[in-house]
Amino acid sequence: MKYINLRKFKKEELIFNDEETVVILKFIFKNKHGLIDGLEINDKIKEFAQGLLLEAIDASYALGFVAALFGVVFNPGAGVKKILTKFGKKAFKHWFKHATAKDLIQIKIYDRVREQLEVNFTAPLIMFSNGTALNKVKSSAFVAYEFKSNNSRIRPMAWG
Repeated sequence: MKYINLRKFKKEELIFNDEETVVILKFIFKNKHGLIDGLEINDKIKEFAQGLLLEAIDASYALGFVAALFGVVFNPGAGVKKILTKFGKKAFKHWFKHATAKDLIQIKIYDRVREQLEVNFTAPLIMFSNGTALNKVKSSAFVAYEFKSNNSRIRPMAWG
């Protein structure tokens, strides 16, 4: 288990538009689509979504050796593939601790990572939804991304 802080971004570092932000949030929060549909997307929510995506990618690459052992394959849907490609091209390489420039060509996000982010960051999403997250949102959490070799969670998550 480790403590993570989602990266903060300056306004000019925000990559995604409103629709792409919604796609990212719906990917991370599989069970909160109704809540997400009601959000009024602003820069704080874009920053939150981009921080979650960055963490999902980087944590997945930190765990990538497990995927290599089990020969898993990643094949995202066309709409999501565009978002991942856009992020890979526009993200600053120094944002990542584990993913390399080469990794950003074919981004992988593991279901276990996505699930853990959903669990740990649902409260801030709810705060955005009900308007209590006007300026400050807790963008840090304890996470446990470990994989279990006898579990299907080692497969990268297919977007879409």
